[in-house]
Amino acid sequence: MTERTVVCWNATMAADAALAWAVERESGRNGTITIIDVVDSGVYLGDVEALDPVYEAQEQERLDVRIAQLRITAPQLAVRSSVLVADPLDALFAETSPRTLVVVGTERRTGPRARFGWSFGARLAAAANGPVAIVPATDPDEPRRVGIVVGIDGTSVGDHALEFAAREASRRGEPLTIVHAWLEPLAWQPTAVPDDDFVESTDRARRELLDDRVRTVGRRHAGLTIESVLVHGEPVIALREAGRTATAVVVGSRRLGRWRRAWLGSVSHGVILELVSPVIVVGPEGEHHD
Repeated sequence: MTERTVVCWNATMAADAALAWAVERESGRNGTITIIDVVDSGVYLGDVEALDPVYEAQEQERLDVRIAQLRITAPQLAVRSSVLVADPLDALFAETSPRTLVVVGTERRTGPRARFGWSFGARLAAAANGPVAIVPATDPDEPRRVGIVVGIDGTSVGDHALEFAAREASRRGEPLTIVHAWLEPLAWQPTAVPDDDFVESTDRARRELLDDRVRTVGRRHAGLTIESVLVHGEPVIALREAGRTATAVVVGSRRLGRWRRAWLGSVSHGVILELVSPVIVVGPEGEHHD
C-alpha cells in the first residue's frame, strides 16, 4: 500500500486537476501530500546559476498561495511542498518508489493521439520505480466519478495491479470492476478466422481465469463490491469503455527500463494514449513489497 502521495504542480489546469484528485484520495485517511513545483533547469541551458532569483521567488509565492487555499478547503491534510530547479522528469523519477504514488496532470486529449505517447506522464510511468497516476484536466460540469477499474491478463504484473486496485477501492469505499479482454492469435489478420470451437473453449478458459481472480480478491477484501467484465475484443477499448466514469483505471506495466517504453501491443501505453479518466500505472517493482 502506498504511504506517500507526491503531486507535480505548476499552476496549470491539468496540474490543478491532478492536485484535486490527490486531495480527494488522501482526504479519506487524513493523509499527507507533498507538492513539488519544478522549475525546468533546461530553460537555463544547464546553468542553474543563471536562474533569475526573482522568478524562483515568484514560483515559491505562487505555490504558497495554493497551499494556503488547500489548508482552508482540506484542513485535515498535512501538506508539504518544495520548489526545485531541475529536469522535471529526473525530479519526479527520484520521488518514485513502491510506497509512493506520484500524481501528474495532463491536458485534455485533442489532436493526433500519437503525440501523447511522449507526454510527460507517459515517460514517467514507463520509467518509474512505483505507481504513477496520470490525471487529465477535468470538465467542471462532469458528474462525480465513482469506482475503480482494473485490467488483468493472468500475469504476475496483472495480479499486482489487481491487488493495488482492490486496496484502492477498499480505501475509497468504492466498487471494483475487473476487466479481462482477450483476442485470438492473429486477430488482426483478416484471413485468420478461428473456428467456433476454438472461440468457445478460449472464452470458457478466460472466464475461469477471471472468476478465479474475483474469488481471490473477494477473500482478501471482505465487503468489497466486485463486478467482473469479460470481453472478446481489444483490451484498450474494453478498459476505456469500462473506465469512462471511473475514479481511476489501474493498469499493469512490465516496464522496459528507465528510458525505454513499450509501444504497440502495450495495454498500459494504449490506455494512456486513449486517456478518458485518471489512470494509475503499476509496475512489477512492488510485487514483493505489499
